[in-house]
Amino acid sequence: MSKTIPDTASETKAVKLRILDKEVQIACKAGEENDLAKAAAHVDKSMRELRLKNASSNIEKIAIVTAINTANALLQSRSIQVNDSSSRDSALSDKAAKINSELEALLNEPER
Repeated sequence: MSKTIPDTASETKAVKLRILDKEVQIACKAGEENDLAKAAAHVDKSMRELRLKNASSNIEKIAIVTAINTANALLQSRSIQVNDSSSRDSALSDKAAKINSELEALLNEPER
C-alpha cells in the first residue's frame, strides 16, 4: 500500500503579523513564514518612520507611500543588477531622488 505525501508547495498557512499596531492575518505557502515575517517587519519599520516624519498623514497615505518606496527600491535594485553601468546608476539615483521628493511633498499636503 503506497502512502500519499502531501504537496507542501501548495499548502498554505495563516500567519498573524503586526503592522503599525494593527494585527493582520495573511496566508502564505508553508515554509515561507519567516520570509513573510521579515517583509512585514520591513514594511512596519518603513511605515513607522514615515509616520514619525508626517504625524498628520493618515495610515492609508502612509501605506501607499511605503508601497511605492518599496517598489521603487526593488525596481532600482533589479535595474542595477541587469546593467552595472555607472551612468545608469547615476540616472537611477537621480530618478529615485526625484520620486522620493515628490512623495514627501504629497505626504506633507494637508488632508482633504
